[in-house]
Amino acid sequence: MGIVQPRPAVHLTDPRQVLIVGTISSGTSQVANDLKNKIGLEIGHENAVASWSFVRDGTVSWFHGIRYIPRPGIDNNAEHNFSDDRNILKGKTLFQSVVDHLCKELRPTMGFHPFMFRDGKCSLRQKWDDCWKDECKDILTNEWGCGLRKGDNDIVSNSCETPFYKTLHQARHPLRTVESLVTKFCIGGVKGKVQPSFLAFAGDLFPQHNFLEMSCIEAAGYYTVEYNNAILAARQKGDVNETFKVEQTTPCVIAQIAGFMDENATYSFHNSRLLNICNSKDSEATQLMKSKKNLVNKGQLSLDWDDLIGGKHGSRKQNGDRDLYNHVKNLEQALGYQ
Repeated sequence: MGIVQPRPAVHLTDPRQVLIVGTISSGTSQVANDLKNKIGLEIGHENAVASWSFVRDGTVSWFHGIRYIPRPGIDNNAEHNFSDDRNILKGKTLFQSVVDHLCKELRPTMGFHPFMFRDGKCSLRQKWDDCWKDECKDILTNEWGCGLRKGDNDIVSNSCETPFYKTLHQARHPLRTVESLVTKFCIGGVKGKVQPSFLAFAGDLFPQHNFLEMSCIEAAGYYTVEYNNAILAARQKGDVNETFKVEQTTPCVIAQIAGFMDENATYSFHNSRLLNICNSKDSEATQLMKSKKNLVNKGQLSLDWDDLIGGKHGSRKQNGDRDLYNHVKNLEQALGYQ
């Protein structure tokens, strides 16, 4: 009788199989739940700290997508060859200002805390203090855009601290995503004010937009467009491996495209076990996922395309303005929903 060897520990810089990134309200918690409970993977939601949690196989997260979002003022300058000293200094100042603003205070409704990245030096007894602020700044400075920068890691080609063999982009129909965001972050309904925490994150991640001047639908819409477009651009460059539509995908399909069934997977024990699960016609892991987590918008709000047109629902834009409408329509096509 053979001795069953315990699974090895996974440390901060050890490779995991998959990172799945998608916007807030794209169904990330449901995907993490199904991968964990239906096919037995150690998957974290907004958590990659394997020293404290069973997340040795990977992570599903909206905020880890910051790896593939260009650093404001820095990566955009590099793209446009704005290499003179004045522009470089302005870019660095802008980037430092948004990092400082994001780390100024804890905004728990946004699902971000430095501890989701690593087990640092700060006390978990303190929710937010100077130590956590410094840890936050250090993580954001290094993690923001790291998936777009080449590094000297032997496992992956980017400069991120924690390596993942595969990065997948989780998509949800953009209009449905906007509906959920409006329900979640709008105070007083569709014509109400946007929660300050959402404005802070959206404005700092994408400072090319003035989210403070937007209606709730507009803020949710432009955030959805910019986040997804950033990940799609990273995929086009080869930094993200694949995009899947959450409404049309099963846990077994995700496991397959994430490489868990490959012979060279990070934990080979999964290979035959997952093949057995996914070859069974009766397995619920072969069925399309149904949202049972975070049902914030269950029956509360249904948007039509015309709701994205300027002058409606508290919009300050001119009546009939179609800028957001066109951007969301273009995203729908880019994600393959048309």
